[in-house]
Amino acid sequence: MNISIRKKALAAGAAALLSTGLAACSGADNDTPGTPSSASVGPSASSSSASRAYRDGAYSANGEYGTQNSSIGVSVTLDGGVVTDVDVTPHATNETSRDYQERFADAVPDLVEGKSVDAVHLDRVAGSSGTPDGFNAAIDQIKEEAAA
Repeated sequence: MNISIRKKALAAGAAALLSTGLAACSGADNDTPGTPSSASVGPSASSSSASRAYRDGAYSANGEYGTQNSSIGVSVTLDGGVVTDVDVTPHATNETSRDYQERFADAVPDLVEGKSVDAVHLDRVAGSSGTPDGFNAAIDQIKEEAAA
């Protein structure tokens, strides 16, 4: 009887993982390269405290991502823990990558300005799925530097 319960639990867990994996993949083909899409601004998985205090000021960091030493520059101005200005600087030299980074950079201000820095965490933006990882890494560095 104990083996039967264990088998049912394993089957339920496998089904949950499969459905989560399918849900994660389901929107990937709907993104066209020129359009902003499925950006989420919410708590970052890496933020250790949602109610941190931050020093006001301008901060910059480079966020690395991917397997080919890709990076993107991020500069933000914080006021009361809120992003009041953001500038994203593409670093890609490859034409295709540069195009993704430029479209990403153009879309970011509308997505993060006016938001708490603790709530800024981007997913797929403007058809780019890798660049947000670099952006999020830079934001995490900035949060560490600005922490009061």
